[in-house]
Amino acid sequence: MLWVKVCPTGWLKFNRKMKPVNNRINKLQSIAKKAFADLLDQKSPFGKLALLHMLVSAGDTLVTVSLAGSLFFSISPTAARSHVMLYLVITMAPFSVVAPFLGSLLDSSKAMRKSLVLFSSASRAILCFFMAQDINSLLLFPLAFLYLVASKVYVVTRGALVTETMTPESDLATLNARLAFLAAIAGMAVSIPGAAILKLVGSSWDLRIDIIIFVVSMVAGLRLTNTIYRADQEKASRISKRKRYRRDLTSNSPQVRGLWNSPRGFLALSAMSVLRGAVGFLVFFLAFFLRRINAPLWIYGLILTCSAVGSVVGNITVPRLRKILTEEYIVLVALLTVCIFSAMLAFLGGLLINAVLAFVVAMMVAIARPSLDSIVQTQVPTLEQGKAFARIETQLQLVWVLGAIIPVIFSLPLVAGQIILAGVTGIGAASYLSSKLALDRAN
Repeated sequence: MLWVKVCPTGWLKFNRKMKPVNNRINKLQSIAKKAFADLLDQKSPFGKLALLHMLVSAGDTLVTVSLAGSLFFSISPTAARSHVMLYLVITMAPFSVVAPFLGSLLDSSKAMRKSLVLFSSASRAILCFFMAQDINSLLLFPLAFLYLVASKVYVVTRGALVTETMTPESDLATLNARLAFLAAIAGMAVSIPGAAILKLVGSSWDLRIDIIIFVVSMVAGLRLTNTIYRADQEKASRISKRKRYRRDLTSNSPQVRGLWNSPRGFLALSAMSVLRGAVGFLVFFLAFFLRRINAPLWIYGLILTCSAVGSVVGNITVPRLRKILTEEYIVLVALLTVCIFSAMLAFLGGLLINAVLAFVVAMMVAIARPSLDSIVQTQVPTLEQGKAFARIETQLQLVWVLGAIIPVIFSLPLVAGQIILAGVTGIGAASYLSSKLALDRAN
């Protein structure tokens, strides 16, 4: 670097090389500033939703840390497999409880959405109290089931709430990305203290701290902006809209489409399902592989950190990508990137290279999910969005579990797991692209 200081020509060359990098850093900083500006603007409906989302995400992260300590690290690898398998089965069950009625509740009234948010936070605070008491008993599993039900109530409700916070200049993909970015920041902020508490005083204390977080999230939920219409006006408007919707539906109007009748929404969900299944596979594949080779804890920490950073980078990249690509092509790019990097890293080999893979997969999922939400929010009518998001979360959780079960049952070599990841995402990308091109030609 000395020649840069003493040679003006060298400094100019160095400065020109660094300029594109500096420009990208400045753009990323600008996107992050906008997300935090939304959070700090507590007078706006989106700012209130952003604060609630950060609190809930922090609470869910601490529960994840606590359950990881009690179900995975504190017992033998053989026992861990059976415990994890039982937990995975339990994670599918909440959707059979939530999906049938939650979508209809969300679509029935805007006021109902706020009530469901409050119910979700209150029930999770109560459940964290009981989970802390029974962290080492079999009662933990039914309590975890109820916690997941309450958690998914919020996840589905949040998807329908975003459209209510929009302004005329808002972009749905950008709003969804900002929420995901703030959620990733909240998760990173509590994960390290949560792991330290787990190590020092036990996993039950993470859950006790969670009680406070979810009580605060209840207060944040109470501050969500109520609908601007009085109850009677809202009811009359809703009845009118439903009559018009049913009339259009019987006349086969192209403007009225549910999720399964929206080809672009269905395609985007199918592509996102491949990515979600890849995440489930990668998480448990790496967890059991590292446990099998007795890897030190710092490797787990490195991979988790890279995953969290990848999620943050992905979310702040979405607005930039949105300027040059449509949401549909963003989803395609995410699939192709995971495929290419998985194949490359399988060829390179090495244990630490999995940190790069975790970063790439987390980044691509963070890029694709806001795009899926945006497609659904624009393609599916408002009257059907509650049901649509309930079905989306059901399918995404199901494929996550299916992807996770494979490495729990089978002990796969490192390279084999990476090749499987590349093959599945490659097939998914090819199928998505061919279907999209066929749909474009048909229109």
